[in-house]
Amino acid sequence: MVDWFRCNDCKKAFPLLGNAEAKCSSCGGSRGEVVSQEHIREGTQAGAYFNIDPRTGKPSRKKPR
Repeated sequence: MVDWFRCNDCKKAFPLLGNAEAKCSSCGGSRGEVVSQEHIREGTQAGAYFNIDPRTGKPSRKKPR
């Protein structure tokens, strides 16, 4: 399982791949914590974490078919 790094500075979560250091890949800050994939999965289902649409910078939404 992949651990995640949750940054306290920019309020984002990123997967830690390989031998990556415990720091934010977005802002470069090291203030944060390493959390498990299970914690992220539960938070996503509860609505605490969500995907960001890179074009708008807002939460992504499912498109109607």
